[in-house]
Amino acid sequence: MEDGLPDASSDLRSPLTRRERLLVLILVALAPLLACVVICYYAAGRTERREAAIAANIIVSEVSAIVEVARSAMLTIVPHADYPCEKLLPDLAVKAATAPYVRTINVIKGDVVFCSSAFGKLSIPLSTFMPDIGHERGGEWMALVGMTPMVPERQALVIGKPAAGGRAVMAVIDGRYLLDLMRAAAPLDMYRQAELRFAGSPPLDGARMATPLDESSLLVNTRKVTASGAFELRIYGLRERWRATFIALMLRDMPWAVALSALLVWLVWRLQNSRSSRREQLLRGIRANEFHVEYQPLYGVSAGHCDGAEALLRWVRPEFGEVRPGEFITAAEDEHVIVPLTQHLLKLIARDFATMDVRPGFHLSINFSPEHLSSEKLTDDVNALLETVSKNRPQIVMEITERTLIKNTEQAQRNLEALRDKGVKVAIDDFGTGYCSLTYLEHFPLDLLKIDRGFVLTIEPGTTRAVVLDAIIDLALSLDAQLVAEGVETMAQFDYLCARGVGFVQGYLYAKSMTADAFAQWYRTLGSQPLAAVTVTSAQ
Repeated sequence: MEDGLPDASSDLRSPLTRRERLLVLILVALAPLLACVVICYYAAGRTERREAAIAANIIVSEVSAIVEVARSAMLTIVPHADYPCEKLLPDLAVKAATAPYVRTINVIKGDVVFCSSAFGKLSIPLSTFMPDIGHERGGEWMALVGMTPMVPERQALVIGKPAAGGRAVMAVIDGRYLLDLMRAAAPLDMYRQAELRFAGSPPLDGARMATPLDESSLLVNTRKVTASGAFELRIYGLRERWRATFIALMLRDMPWAVALSALLVWLVWRLQNSRSSRREQLLRGIRANEFHVEYQPLYGVSAGHCDGAEALLRWVRPEFGEVRPGEFITAAEDEHVIVPLTQHLLKLIARDFATMDVRPGFHLSINFSPEHLSSEKLTDDVNALLETVSKNRPQIVMEITERTLIKNTEQAQRNLEALRDKGVKVAIDDFGTGYCSLTYLEHFPLDLLKIDRGFVLTIEPGTTRAVVLDAIIDLALSLDAQLVAEGVETMAQFDYLCARGVGFVQGYLYAKSMTADAFAQWYRTLGSQPLAAVTVTSAQ
């Protein structure tokens, strides 16, 4: 407790406990790190698939080119396939020697290979190395065989096309070309396995691994259709390769995630300290003496000079600057700090008036919230102020705001009646703008009624009647209440109000709100001057 203020922290709690705030910070810190892990996890898989797709495109394109080269060489022989082997051999030998990738070109008669570019005239049953595929299908065909008579230890790709006279021409491509191509584009140290299948044939043996394949490691499955048939390429990933890519991405991105995590923790920590508890901020501001009072002069029409001032609480936070009154007053009411805040306001007023010299009867208007009005502390707080400023003998005016309804009207009535017995006057502030005005008129004693600035602004030059404003004035006069007009900015407004019996005027036409020192100086020099003189001096 400081400056005689009650310690209200014991009956109100912060929206978040210290443990909850720590948990929030931990979650904020972990979020970027976990996001980095998840993103790198999927990015590693995407990178592996993208690189495998590039390798697959290379392999498929090159295999297609190899097949087309062999096919072109084969097609040049097809028109002459019904020639005797002796006549075919020169062309077969030339084509086999000059066509890249082609091991041999053969002519088939029935189910027997009877003429070969490598062996010349011979008789080898086709079924010895091609048990499942024959040339009688009527179209081009393509198959991967396990061996050929010339190179029995290696696989080969055969491409065939039927010809006249029940014959067919077959080109043989050494499987080593295909294996070397796959191992160059998709090496086994980068990928677990690359499978190349032709027309349902078993894959190339050299591309297979002994351990069973995990289908979840399949990166690419590409199927290509050629004139001779279709082939399919599958590339399976290595878990170690994915892990290395994942680690590389983590090493690249995790420092940024750590930096982002630290930044977010710092921002949330700042936000927690600045906005986690508006109540704590307000109480801390009170204890740190961050509040001060500004006084807006009140012009008495009949007196012809400054007849009082309204005390306005202002808050300047060192790290954020000035806080708008509407914001912190509303926050104080929501967080139930409005009573300690008003008590602090009364202490600030007492401190200012200790060195301020004003005329007896000086109207000192102070706003009180509905919560304070129905509090048992109200009379003690106001009585303490009366005792402190008694040497100045000001006229204390309690302004009742109508933002919220007074819940305990009986207690509020007792408080106001007791204070009126001490000479305190009661005013309804901003009459007509809220929903409590008529309720206040019915339940509470009334001495003054303040006309809101919004109604004053309806007065234009040459205006002869403002319906709502005139109704408020008539109502106040019927209740024998004095009128105070807020927000008066022009002489037209001033003249209109004076003509209708408004006794006090507040607004920029007369003077703006000022700090205590500035108001004391202004009051000494201009406080006894009429409105016209003050307006001229202010303009100069």
